[in-house]
Amino acid sequence: MAKINNVDDFNEITSYITSFSHAYLFNTNSLKHMLFYAKEFAKKIICEEIDEDIKENVIYQIDNDEYDDLYIINPDTIGIKTEEIEKLFQIMTTKSLRTNGRRVYVIYGMERLSKEVSNKILKFLEEPVDNLYGVLLTENIDYVLSTIVSRCQVLNFTFDINEIDNELINNMLSFLIKIKRIGSKTIAYTNDFFENINSDRIKMYDAFQILEKILSNHIDKRYKKDYESILDINEYDDVPVDNIINMLDITNKLKMLIKRNINLNLLIDRYIIEISKELNYAKDSRNNF
Repeated sequence: MAKINNVDDFNEITSYITSFSHAYLFNTNSLKHMLFYAKEFAKKIICEEIDEDIKENVIYQIDNDEYDDLYIINPDTIGIKTEEIEKLFQIMTTKSLRTNGRRVYVIYGMERLSKEVSNKILKFLEEPVDNLYGVLLTENIDYVLSTIVSRCQVLNFTFDINEIDNELINNMLSFLIKIKRIGSKTIAYTNDFFENINSDRIKMYDAFQILEKILSNHIDKRYKKDYESILDINEYDDVPVDNIINMLDITNKLKMLIKRNINLNLLIDRYIIEISKELNYAKDSRNNF
């Protein structure tokens, strides 16, 4: 598998593609990472041969999930239904009003699809449509219908997800402790925790996933005896569960913004401010009790 650490790696790996096939299958060890690069690949397809004066706007729309000729089956969907696939292909086969008429669809988690849904996709792949391109993602190619695999150009990618997690866990634990101790003043110290990732959306997404895990873990800890975990953060033991739940909600909402074209440094500042406010609410409620 080709190893990816950043967008430059991905662009180098895919640079040999001079003409696009109607369907690609990206086989990877991390779907959540691969989804980001699937959108990068969609940009390459859509933006080829379009005028430079509109390319910037097209890229902006793709980054902000506003481009109607890019359709992604939501990765949060559990069990894709045949109706969703039928709707996808109905939308994708209508004539595009865009400059070069190119449309791209991305289907996440091909190994999880039912046989019925897989056969729907296979039938569509057997009858290619002009200017329509598919990017299919899987973590286990062996569980993808072999006839689908044979009709796709297969690209294999791998990510150092364990190394990323190990490095970030300690940073994110220290980050939350810092907010607990000095509140919004933590903004002055963000480089201590995010210096190597504040320009990388994939790594920033990983960081927020770890923050989610730390807070979720802390909620579990309240209800289990003799609970131990590398994600344990004892400094939050005096924060009521309701406030931890609110912090978890804040983390999830801001994590989803990472996929959009938002300034990552501003996002971190916003996170610090909102978590600090929640900690102040918790402190006030304890004082008034």
